[in-house]
Amino acid sequence: MLLFAFILYLHYLYGMNTMTTENFKYALFDRLMSNFLQMTHVLIDEWDSCSSEELTYDIHSLCVKGSRLCNMIDADLAYQQQDLTHGRKEKNKSYFLELGDLIMPLVKLITNDLIASQNEISQERPSTKDSLMNLDSLMPKLAEWVLPIAPDNANTREAFTILPMMVSAFEEDAEYEFSFDEPWQIQILHAFRFFSMLCLLAFHFKHLAQMMHKELGKEEVGHLLTKKVQTYQETAKGKEEMRHFIALLKYEYDGKMPSMEELNTERRLLVKQVPRVFQTCFMEHIDDINELGVSITAINPVPNEEDFEALFAAIAKHQWISENLYEHSHPKGNQPNIYNRIFHTSINGKPVDFHRLRKQIEQMISIIERKNHWFCIYSVLKYRNYIKDPVATHFAEQMQSADWFPHLPDVLRFTGDTLTEYNGYLNDTSFPIWNRERYDSFRLLRGRKKWSPDLWLKFQRLCFQLDDCFTQ
Repeated sequence: MLLFAFILYLHYLYGMNTMTTENFKYALFDRLMSNFLQMTHVLIDEWDSCSSEELTYDIHSLCVKGSRLCNMIDADLAYQQQDLTHGRKEKNKSYFLELGDLIMPLVKLITNDLIASQNEISQERPSTKDSLMNLDSLMPKLAEWVLPIAPDNANTREAFTILPMMVSAFEEDAEYEFSFDEPWQIQILHAFRFFSMLCLLAFHFKHLAQMMHKELGKEEVGHLLTKKVQTYQETAKGKEEMRHFIALLKYEYDGKMPSMEELNTERRLLVKQVPRVFQTCFMEHIDDINELGVSITAINPVPNEEDFEALFAAIAKHQWISENLYEHSHPKGNQPNIYNRIFHTSINGKPVDFHRLRKQIEQMISIIERKNHWFCIYSVLKYRNYIKDPVATHFAEQMQSADWFPHLPDVLRFTGDTLTEYNGYLNDTSFPIWNRERYDSFRLLRGRKKWSPDLWLKFQRLCFQLDDCFTQ
């Protein structure tokens, strides 16, 4: 853990601003990764022919690029956790293997340079060799963390056993002050920074590869499928597709909304718009989003993105017709409207009953004890796919508006900043799959000093309690 914390801390000290999920694009991410890996190959190939100053400059340049990539991996994780298509599966494997192949020669080059530099100054500072290069005691500390992320081949594992864990030596040697003011020291520092970024990226892609093989529960798959359909409807293409579908329906029925019988007929015909690979699943489970999610994720090989997009479009149309049929058979009567800006008006083809939703949230409020617990209420509502507008300020304003909860006690009154305090891992990831390893890596990497080591666990327990209350 010491090495892992140090690696993350080094990256934080030299990192750039966090890449948010809103402006994250895979076209940019893949282009940056390709360029980064290509330049790393060139650096390693030309290492011995470069002067110390040239190496320092080139390594620092790569550190800047690596820092940007490291700051994008949280968004990558957030997207892939919601990806039913597993479209990035091969990319994850490819990046992980290539990073592993790069780490091996880099380790040897850093070690050789460090040993050579020490030999030059060992007569001037006799204590340096003993304190800085105690390989027998330092190697296991590095291997303890790095070996689990290394590709399973003997050459890579051998390389990881010869890199000195410098930070431990610095901490244990009180007699020698390592100030990083000599050229060889600066070069080694940048090289170790670069090595730490390669390890962090390799750790990330291995985690993603493992996640792709993890079997999700039926309810979790249903939530993800619902979210994918909602997201599709919010895209420009999705909005235009739904607009065209509704206009075509009215055109075919002389400018009027079809009757219930006609809507049922149109709903049955939607299966023709579903790609053949999904048609059986669609016909068998369209009325149960959880079962539909399980059946389509079991298809092997995984269908392409175009087929998935066509499926999401057909589900969205089916849900729109189902919502209209539901409203025909369940008239609202004289029920007053409730102000809404942040919630979806329908979920899986059924209109949201805002009076019932308000009572459910009120029950959750009776459980929380302080204002930051509103983040857990927000997390539960987002997990249940109620949140349409993710702007924290809008959520805070609506929850404390006259139609919702205007008389909250002072201890529970909150603002958008109360929620944005937990942006990043906790906000980007569904609460049921929060875990200590990813939480610790984000907390250390982003320097979130206000986040206690067990904050994720306390919030997760409260979220489960609130979710039980919400679904009763």
